Amino acid sequence: MGIGLSVTEFAMTLCLNPDCGDPHNDDAALVCRSCSAKLLLNQRYRPLRPIGRGSFGRTFLAVDELQPSKPRCAVKQFLPDDRSRKSLAKATGLFRQEAIRLEDLGKHPQIPHLLAHFEEEGRLYLIQEFIDGPDLEQALEEGGAFSDKDVRQVLIELLPILQFVHDRHVIHRDIKPENIIRRRSDDRLVLVDFGASKLATGTALTTTGTSIGSAGYAAPEQAFGKAIFASDIYSLGVTCIHLLTNISPFDLFDSREGKWVWRDFLTHDRTVDPQLAKVLDKMLLQGTAHRYSTPAAALKELISTPEAPKPKTPPKPEAKKEKPIATVSPPGELQKLEEQRSKRVNTSYILWIVGFFLGTSVRPLKGLHRFYNGKILTGILWMIPVVGDIGHLIDLFFVPRIVDDWQEETKAKLGVSRSGVPLQTPAAVTETIAPPTTEELQVQLLKAAQLRGGKLSVTQAVVDTGMGFAKAERMLNELAKSGYAATEGDPDTGAVLYRFTGL
Repeated sequence: MGIGLSVTEFAMTLCLNPDCGDPHNDDAALVCRSCSAKLLLNQRYRPLRPIGRGSFGRTFLAVDELQPSKPRCAVKQFLPDDRSRKSLAKATGLFRQEAIRLEDLGKHPQIPHLLAHFEEEGRLYLIQEFIDGPDLEQALEEGGAFSDKDVRQVLIELLPILQFVHDRHVIHRDIKPENIIRRRSDDRLVLVDFGASKLATGTALTTTGTSIGSAGYAAPEQAFGKAIFASDIYSLGVTCIHLLTNISPFDLFDSREGKWVWRDFLTHDRTVDPQLAKVLDKMLLQGTAHRYSTPAAALKELISTPEAPKPKTPPKPEAKKEKPIATVSPPGELQKLEEQRSKRVNTSYILWIVGFFLGTSVRPLKGLHRFYNGKILTGILWMIPVVGDIGHLIDLFFVPRIVDDWQEETKAKLGVSRSGVPLQTPAAVTETIAPPTTEELQVQLLKAAQLRGGKLSVTQAVVDTGMGFAKAERMLNELAKSGYAATEGDPDTGAVLYRFTGL
C-alpha cells in the first residue's frame, strides 16, 4: 500500500496497540487512556492517523517530535493478516529484509528514505520518509484516463528507478498505480512499498518461492512463485495500460485468447502513439524470453526516434523561353543596401560641390596669408583656384569607388555576391553555453565508476552523471574501445557492465 496521501494533521495521538478498544487520544498524551500503552514510538514518533493497510502491516502518518520542526514521517507497523506460526515466521523475515533493502534503495531520490527500524513492545516498526502527494490510482480517479504523453512520461521516470532497484539485485514484485506517488514538492514520481520485494541472488532466481503481488498486475511466472526482473517490467506495463484506458486489468486481458486487448477499450476517436504501443506490447508479453530483459532496454527503445521517410524531391519547373537568363531578386536586406548606396553617392556629390565653392572662395585669402609670411611659391599656388582644387577633383573620381568598396564589404558580411545571389544559407546566430568537452564527460564517468567499485552500467551512468541514455552508452563504448574499460555481463541482471581498469 502506498503512503503518499495528501492528509491533514489532526489534533490527536493514535494508539498503535492493535487490541486497544479506543485508540484516539489527545495531541499531547504520552500514555493511551484506554489501554495504558506508550504513545510515543521510540520516545520520539507520535502517530496521528492511519494512511494505508497491506498484507504485512499498517501504515500511519506521524511526526518526529525530537526534531525542532516536527517533520512528518510514515510509520509502518508489522501486523500480518496470516498469524499462523509458519506464516508469521516467513512474514517477520520479509519485514526485516525490507528494512535492510530500504537502507540501500533509499539513496535514490525517488525512493523513500529509511529513517529508523526498531522493535517495541513485541512489535516491529519501520520509519520512512513521508511522500506527500496523490498516487496514480487517485490521479486516475480524479482526472480520468491518461494521455499518451502522460503515460510516456510515467515510463521515462519509472524505468530508470526500476533499473536502479534491479542493479541492486532487488525485485519489487508489487508495482501498481497505488505504489507510484506524484510528489507535490517537485512533481516527480516516487516508487514506494518494498514490503513484497525480493533479493534476487543466483539461487533465488531459480528457486520457487511464495506467490506475492497484486492480482491483475503480477506477471504469470510470479503467480507461480518464480518472479524475475522481467516480472517488474510486466507489472509496469499493466499499470500503464490501466492508466491509458481507466479499465481494470482483469477486463483488459482476454483469457480465452490469452492476450491483452487493451486497444479495444480506447475511445473510438483515440489512437496511441505507435512507438509507445510497441514498447507496451513487448512489456506485456507472456513469455519472459520475449519480454524486455532490463528496464534500460525498454527505455532505450521508448526514447529512440524512428527513421523518418525521406521527402520526395519536387520536379524542377521548366525555364520560360522568354527569359533565357535567370535572375535572382535581391533579398530585403540587399534592397535596403542599394537604397543606402544611392543616398550615400548623392550626398557625397552635394557635399563635394559645396566644399568646392567654399574652398574656391576661401583659398585666395589663405594664399595671401602664406605669401605675406614669405611662402611666395605656395602662396601663389593657393591663390589659383584650379590648381588648389586638384585634390577636390581627384576626390570626385574616387567617391563612387569608395562607395562600391563599402557596398561589397557589406554584401560579403551578409553572405551574398556582387549581383545579390546568396553564397550560402546564413547560419542562425544564437547565444549558448558551451557544452562539456569529451574529456570532461569521460572524467565524470570515471568518477562515477570509482564510487561504484570500478564497474558501471549505462543506467548507473545516467543516474550518476545526468547524461542522456544514448550519450552515456556512446561514451562508455568509446572508453571500452580505447582500452580504459572492459565489458562484461551481470550474471544476475543480464545488464552490460563496464569494468574500468586501474580503479
